[in-house]
Amino acid sequence: MNLVTIKNMTKRYPIGNSEFTALSNINLEFEKGEFCGIIGPSGSGKTTLLNIIGSLDTPSAGSTVVLGKDIGNLSEKEAAKLRSRHMGFIFQTYNLLPVCTVYENVEFPLLLINMTPNERKKKVISALEWVHLTDKINSRPNQLSGGQAQRVSIARAMVKQPELVLADEPTANLDAENSRNILDAMVNLNKELQTTFIFATHDEKVITYLKRKIFLVDGKVTSDGK
Repeated sequence: MNLVTIKNMTKRYPIGNSEFTALSNINLEFEKGEFCGIIGPSGSGKTTLLNIIGSLDTPSAGSTVVLGKDIGNLSEKEAAKLRSRHMGFIFQTYNLLPVCTVYENVEFPLLLINMTPNERKKKVISALEWVHLTDKINSRPNQLSGGQAQRVSIARAMVKQPELVLADEPTANLDAENSRNILDAMVNLNKELQTTFIFATHDEKVITYLKRKIFLVDGKVTSDGK
């Protein structure tokens, strides 16, 4: 079974008395363990597509089925449950909680699911080991470099070992060395845990790592190749 199946999916947004079509007739399938990217210029619709896959938005037409759930038919509570149990998100702006330590930021997703404190601790330490940040466990976000902050966001996304990780321009604010280190970490996690990664990007640093490249222009898939 595919992890994600998108059929004839369209997304429109109302603008005044008319509509803007952000995505048009999208047909895509993603299998478990893929390391792939939705590539396109700014405004091409790639973040919208990522948000729909992540159940943060819903399609206007067609269907998007993620882990057996039709995104368009989920209630807000059901969508939140799908995200909290099965997905991890990595954003270009990190979205770390400034008043919390690195440990607390990574632990946060685990507080939303049924888990003992000891189980949470093991998973947090393991996730920080993956991204080589155990020495920063008590630091706060303002004490970290950009590369370190992004590695914390990766650890937070991976801590519950989700089936699917969605990464929206995760290296946009990083230099070449930090980008390479972060992408290497994600490739290793993809291999070790068979986690599916889907990126939205136009960053050449990311594109060179992708095993499958899906090009999006003006809301339409123009090519899809491994």
